[in-house]
Amino acid sequence: MTLGPGFAGTAAGTGRRLAAFTLDVVVICGVAVAVGLPTGSWLLGAVALLQAVLGQWVLEARTGATVGKALLGLRTARDDGPYSPGAGRGFVRGFITALGFAGAAIGAWLVVASSAWDASGRRRSWADRAAQTVVVAVPSRAQRVAAMPVDAATAFRGPAPVARAHAPAAAPTAVAELGPVPAGVAILGQPPLISAPPVAWQPARRSDHAQPVAVRPVDQRAVAPAVAPGAAAASVAEPVDGLEGALLIIFDTGAREQLPLPVVANLGRNPSPTEPGDRLVTVHDPDGTVSKTHLRLEHSRGNTWVTDGGSTNGTEVLRDDGDVELLAPGVRTALDDGDRVRIGNRTFTMSLLLASDGENR
Repeated sequence: MTLGPGFAGTAAGTGRRLAAFTLDVVVICGVAVAVGLPTGSWLLGAVALLQAVLGQWVLEARTGATVGKALLGLRTARDDGPYSPGAGRGFVRGFITALGFAGAAIGAWLVVASSAWDASGRRRSWADRAAQTVVVAVPSRAQRVAAMPVDAATAFRGPAPVARAHAPAAAPTAVAELGPVPAGVAILGQPPLISAPPVAWQPARRSDHAQPVAVRPVDQRAVAPAVAPGAAAASVAEPVDGLEGALLIIFDTGAREQLPLPVVANLGRNPSPTEPGDRLVTVHDPDGTVSKTHLRLEHSRGNTWVTDGGSTNGTEVLRDDGDVELLAPGVRTALDDGDRVRIGNRTFTMSLLLASDGENR
């Protein structure tokens, strides 16, 4: 079942939620055992266990993910919008789940499984109802592309075909000036564009009485190719409704922003323009990890650049090969296909909507 217009995913199934919770328990217990066994101190193991629990709580509060949820493509969000739950809601969820552990070890799994009995269809567990949260199954990249509106990707026409000359033609002025041209001598220049159907061309017969004439050298640089009126405009894709394309920004919360191309935009919690004409993209971040004007985004002629605007928490580029690049403030950095950008706790990807191939890039 869908969760609302702001969410990109659907309510997570009970089976995946149980599997994710089990993975979280295994990770936390594994940390405690990894510390307690080598040291021979169960006290240190208990401290490590507590630290692992706190780490999971902070991670889920800020990003909506735990280790198990990240592996299975789940995220915890506020039930009123696609935002991370925050510390307060995360604490309530964890506390109710911990009560299940206190009563009986299996009680915690019972709390998670209670999502199957949610009459609203949003699959909220007892902990979710108390904390006003929901667990979302994040769609894959292929699913996000398939869900994009078709008219956004096909709203622009491709380049109009340009008629090509099928028969060589000599410029009349050149023939009149040079006189009869012997065989083997070519007239420089480019045939004009024609729109009529091609006519079969027959080579002129060589005259037996033709006398050799001196041919004046022609400077190739001075000869401009013949261009039919309006041909230059026909070779470029004509925009529809004044647009040349669109850049679709997809945030990890499911929020989307579509910008016409070319574009220069400032992203942030409450962005302000750097130059006249800058577009402003407001990034919803209840935790306040995104600066007011955090990032400058530029896209032109198929290339994308980002520049950190001196933000408090910095900007990272998550490369497609797994490398993470921390951007220096004020340094313009080019992005490659498949790169993701992290600003504070928010991460976004970009898809290019073109008319030339009718596909998202």
